[in-house]
Amino acid sequence: MTEAGREIIEGCRAALGEPPRALGGRGLRTGVPLWLRLTRDAALREVLRHQDLLLAEGRAVWGCVVQAPTALLEPGRRDLPAVVVYSTDPAFDDMPGELQEIAARLFAVRGTEQPDPGLRGLAEMLAGRAPAATRTPLPRVLVGSLPVFATTVLVARRHLPGGTLAAGTFPLLVHPGTDATMIVPGRFWPGRLLRLWREAAGRPD
Repeated sequence: MTEAGREIIEGCRAALGEPPRALGGRGLRTGVPLWLRLTRDAALREVLRHQDLLLAEGRAVWGCVVQAPTALLEPGRRDLPAVVVYSTDPAFDDMPGELQEIAARLFAVRGTEQPDPGLRGLAEMLAGRAPAATRTPLPRVLVGSLPVFATTVLVARRHLPGGTLAAGTFPLLVHPGTDATMIVPGRFWPGRLLRLWREAAGRPD
């Protein structure tokens, strides 16, 4: 996916159209899962509260999974959370592969003892011992000089081709007016990304 990164993400932006968009009434909104109604997860409630803003005015950028429930790899009905990394820096349009490497480096600190306060908080969050990430800046030791953020998304199966998390890299919608992030609905994915996704799922047709 790395070589085609810019072509694919620009294809998503073109399919979405220029903001403001009238997408909120096109069956793209995600309802509140029952399990979320029983929790106080502020990060995911923020996602659902601001999905209209993201659909209307959000910008498509590359995102990469850090960790996600294995249940999302199989067919099912439950929408579940995942931790992802992304950047709004245009340099990453060309290099989603670099985001994959950053995601792997971040996952490696999960549950470890870290002297650096920033890394310590991320290690605790990934281990489930701290609140979910919401647009948390990653330390330079993980990302270098460009800004990269960790956040929590609600993986809405209806927005994924085939309904499963077949691959770990996909387009996200972000907006400076909210810390929330959501996956770009699959109907706005260009053909090349759809083919790559289906190949990853073992369904090349």
